Amino acid sequence: MAGALTRDTAIFAFTGDADLTDKEGYAVEIESGNCSLWDGTGDLFGVIVDGDTTSGKNTVASFAAASGTVKVKLNGTVSAGDLLEAESGGTFIKRASGDATAMAIEDGTATELVEAALCYYNV
Repeated sequence: MAGALTRDTAIFAFTGDADLTDKEGYAVEIESGNCSLWDGTGDLFGVIVDGDTTSGKNTVASFAAASGTVKVKLNGTVSAGDLLEAESGGTFIKRASGDATAMAIEDGTATELVEAALCYYNV
């Protein structure tokens, strides 16, 4: 059927260029078809929902069109309602001057996973 919805949310499976089993909530970029932790220079793609080894597939929610909320890994203190930005290494902080990538749905401190809505836009 022409025009049929292909996916109801933008969740994808990518092989990782490193073991990402403990990286739930980290921001990633896609390079050569593989996902890697965002290094601060490439194009942000999404957030790891479920990480895997290099021989498996990582589940990634895209900043472009994932619906619902995801958990993001913090590297600072945030409050519910704060806009967040990804930093090099893939963790999230309260937005200071970078692109807004998510909005915190709950309060949290460094190293915590908190619920957030993805909302990537340039500010």
